[in-house]
Amino acid sequence: MIAMVLIGLLVGSWAPRIPGVKQHLGASDGQLGLALLGAPFGAVVTIWLTGRLLDRIGSRAVLRITFALTCAVGVLIAHAGTVTGLFAALALWGAAGAAADVALNAQLAVVERHYGRPIMTTAHAAWAGGALAGAGLGSAGAGLDVPLDVQFAAVGAVCLAVMVLATRAMLPHDDAGGAATDTPTAIARTATRQLTATRRPWRSAQGLRRVRIPRALVALCAMAFATMLCEGVAADWSALYLQDVTGAAAGVSGVGYVLFAVAMLVTRLVGDTATARFGPDRVVQTLAAVAAGLFAVALATGSSAAGTVTGIAGFAALGVGTACVFPVGVSAAVRVGTTAGSALAAFATCGYIGWLAGPVLIGALSDLIGLHAAMAVVLALLALIVLLSPGLAQAIGQGSSRIPTEPPDTKSGVTA
Repeated sequence: MIAMVLIGLLVGSWAPRIPGVKQHLGASDGQLGLALLGAPFGAVVTIWLTGRLLDRIGSRAVLRITFALTCAVGVLIAHAGTVTGLFAALALWGAAGAAADVALNAQLAVVERHYGRPIMTTAHAAWAGGALAGAGLGSAGAGLDVPLDVQFAAVGAVCLAVMVLATRAMLPHDDAGGAATDTPTAIARTATRQLTATRRPWRSAQGLRRVRIPRALVALCAMAFATMLCEGVAADWSALYLQDVTGAAAGVSGVGYVLFAVAMLVTRLVGDTATARFGPDRVVQTLAAVAAGLFAVALATGSSAAGTVTGIAGFAALGVGTACVFPVGVSAAVRVGTTAGSALAAFATCGYIGWLAGPVLIGALSDLIGLHAAMAVVLALLALIVLLSPGLAQAIGQGSSRIPTEPPDTKSGVTA
């Protein structure tokens, strides 16, 4: 839990400083979008390497190393003097952060199975809480003109010290207090094996016909893509939207992401109780529909005198609407089909691809039609979540979350 808070803290502290970095570099919206692509690009690349690294040194060591790198690279982001330099620094930052994130989510999946009840949404609330605190720090830093390198160095040093202490309570290399296939290391290792194995049949037309991808997994991956893109928009573009479209001051523009994080935190704290009582499909669908309506109002009034207030409220609603999608989706992904490891990896990868696409998509559209109109993409993504969410209950109710010890037999057909 503490590790999730710390990672969220670092991410949240960066978001309110983006407008200042854009001004410092003299970048357009499109150029900034390309630079922001660095973090998810690094994350996507890292996903395929993390399983092997966890297999060699264990999740606790991976977390300590990659989190230390995340803290150190933050200073490089502050000193990036060009768009290309910012992309490179963010790529390193995203790679290190994604490796830590994979190790943490694997452990969460193990703990949830051992408890036998939903805990994933509550656990992810810790990340939202950290992001909230980080956004507050970042907004304060922007308002007080604190140099970005000083902010990253101070926050990173404190977070790293706490992380070293917190990881002492984590599971070491292969000691999980249960079956060997239940360890976070084994989950990552099995996912890597299965992904490698399931990719082989695609090399021939005959193999392609043998690969069966459950419809439920396709829907889950689409929802992961949509919700992570929305979260990326809130993190990377909320401050710019409020500042450039609604005319909010620098110290106020970061409030949109702060309330986004607050809303996500509160919703996730009650998310497990709500999904257990009403069902994951109803909860996710209702929250996404309400968020779409309120965000539409925010866009419709963006240029008015009340634009800043409605804009901030719109991003808060977005936090509510997307809060439960990813954690509930993780729980569903490990129960789809017979290869939970590959399903979970596919779900996470699609989420990171959504995060990858967000900065470029919004930046490119902003250059073409303006940032105000480009934000309509969020409405389309929320509508997609509303349409696909009815399948969540069926996905969570079917199959088993057991992680097989061996990769699937690609000769007889693969279901993943």
